[in-house]
Amino acid sequence: MVSVSVCARRSRVFAVRRARRERGAAIFIVLLVVSLLSALGTYAVRSASLAGLASGYSRQQIQTHYVADFAVYALSADIAADPNKHSQNMERGKNCLGYDKVTAPSCAKYSYTDLQTAVKAASNSSDLKVLEKSSATVAGSLSQPAIYLEGDMKIEMTDKHPAWPPVQGTQVSSVGGSATLGYVMVTISAEGMVRPKQTTAGTWDTASATAAGVEQSRANVIMGPVPQ
Repeated sequence: MVSVSVCARRSRVFAVRRARRERGAAIFIVLLVVSLLSALGTYAVRSASLAGLASGYSRQQIQTHYVADFAVYALSADIAADPNKHSQNMERGKNCLGYDKVTAPSCAKYSYTDLQTAVKAASNSSDLKVLEKSSATVAGSLSQPAIYLEGDMKIEMTDKHPAWPPVQGTQVSSVGGSATLGYVMVTISAEGMVRPKQTTAGTWDTASATAAGVEQSRANVIMGPVPQ
């Protein structure tokens, strides 16, 4: 009876020790699984955040591309409406980036405000805007309500020279024969920008500067007929 009791007691001791070891191993495995799942969850959240960020940058890049192209098209449309006005603007041009050191530059500078003025004049409407800004409740041209993305444009028209090959019908006398009309070729260099709304209008703040998208677009345009 003594030996049996001792053996039973030893068996219980060994069972308790084994259970303790197994419990420690189970806790370790549970902690390992929780840590692994936490890492996977953090990675998934970060990946989703990066995907959303990349999607936003891609959208802004596309918008900037179209804003830059639209600047070229808008100025070209205004040139077609009154080529002589723009030809005269080039002769009075100054402070163009590409002609900064030229004594008598042949260039013209335009801004978003200039295009907006031309659109209003052509449409006889003060409500028509080149780019509609978003408000707290109304979506704009570039963003949903309350996001406040805005666009801007800077344009230079340079390199005026006779169109080559000559356009059919050029070199004709104007009414009264006082001037010879013809076509010229110009280079339109446009810079489009999409950025968050500036904290203070007319000034650059860090947030809008670092988040701005900028793209340049260039086109050769035949303009005329204008006096030669």
